[in-house]
Amino acid sequence: MNRHNKVYRLLNLSAAGALDENEQMQVQDHVVQCDSCRDELSDWVLLADTLKKLPTPQAPSALILKMHRLLELRMACQRESRWNWAILSFLVLFSWIAAGMNWFFVQLFDIPLARWLDVSSMTVRAAYIGLTWLATALAAGLLGKHLQHKEGNL
Repeated sequence: MNRHNKVYRLLNLSAAGALDENEQMQVQDHVVQCDSCRDELSDWVLLADTLKKLPTPQAPSALILKMHRLLELRMACQRESRWNWAILSFLVLFSWIAAGMNWFFVQLFDIPLARWLDVSSMTVRAAYIGLTWLATALAAGLLGKHLQHKEGNL
């Protein structure tokens, strides 16, 4: 690409004041020598000056208010999401600790409990595991219903 074509492509940016110093100097040096580029730059400068005189469009105040509300709602949802993850992490850790402690107590008391109920020790352990899974499924279902209800209200 020759110098003329390169400068010609920069004329609109020069008129808008969007060139760095080096490119602006190249344009100025070229338009001194080239009549067609000088005329083109003059047209671009006239257009840029006219556009600067036009009023800047403003967004309607109702739109701005609506956007503020949407942003506040989104930020609140993000805060709540972080809080929910923190609570969930705590509950997972707590459940692991509680499960370990429960298993210890089941092993400690399953033989006396099995004798008292007149069943095998494996029956007591299987019942414990089944009840634990059932309680977990119930808790997960209730949490899911709660979240569905909450999302439906948003």
